[in-house]
Amino acid sequence: MKKLIFLFSLFAITYSLSPGVIHAQEVSLSIAPPLTELTIQPGKSFSQTFTVKNNGMPVVIVPKIFPFVPLDRLGHAEIIEDKTTLDAFNGWFIFDQSPYSLGENGTHDFIVKITPPGWAEEKDYYFTFLVETQNDNNIGVNNTQAQARVGANILINTSKDGNPTKKASIIDFSAPRFIDSFWGLNYKVLIGNSGSSFFKPTGKITIDQIVGGKTTTLNLAPLNVLVGGKREVFCIEGQDLVPCSLPGKFLIGIYRANLSFTIDGSGESIEKQTYTVAFPFTVLLGLVMIGFSYYLITKFQHLKTMT
Repeated sequence: MKKLIFLFSLFAITYSLSPGVIHAQEVSLSIAPPLTELTIQPGKSFSQTFTVKNNGMPVVIVPKIFPFVPLDRLGHAEIIEDKTTLDAFNGWFIFDQSPYSLGENGTHDFIVKITPPGWAEEKDYYFTFLVETQNDNNIGVNNTQAQARVGANILINTSKDGNPTKKASIIDFSAPRFIDSFWGLNYKVLIGNSGSSFFKPTGKITIDQIVGGKTTTLNLAPLNVLVGGKREVFCIEGQDLVPCSLPGKFLIGIYRANLSFTIDGSGESIEKQTYTVAFPFTVLLGLVMIGFSYYLITKFQHLKTMT
């Protein structure tokens, strides 16, 4: 069996349910790894360890697992907590669900055994491992009732041969056709997934200044694009997500941008180009206004001398 496990710290999902106000100094939980990706054969098992750390007051925590669905193009998710949906995944996960007392600066490991049943359809399944505090925690001087949640995503693809079909398309790669030289140049990247498994685009935007020969490269952030969805992809500098923007305070000329990426760093490159013309329109407008003002002044002075 072929297993592909990728652990990333690009993002974590944190949820809070707060009948009262939850202050950072009262409840502060973190979980690692924030994201688990797994390709596994139906009927096989894999174990993942989630480490929860308490950076605040002592709490009692309870672990749970819920499926989720993509919510928007920015990677947000919606947790599904209805009983019918939960019953459909009964037996997929085995872990200790007992309440656990976690002291200040304490940590606890939850071991989750993941076993998709042999009859599971070959496709993607998305879950969130949640750890929530119990409402009866003694938080604050007034014993405020509060519940907080911290979650880690689990992306599972069930595949008998370990090679699910992955298909990507460029839904939108665009920038303004014309910009003022002082505005800056931003690119929008929207990638779709029409395959049967999640993937990450691995690639870049190469920007060439037609006159002048300067080339700039922007690296795409390896963000997951889920099946049947669209994902707005940003760029990355170091460990930070940033807009895909051409650096520089003054731009002039024609800029050709080429988006190119592969699926998970392999296979055929998918590409698209766009062009932008940058010109100091505000400077030109200013010169026109100055010239027109000068014309009016000289015209007025000429009329005045004639009278």
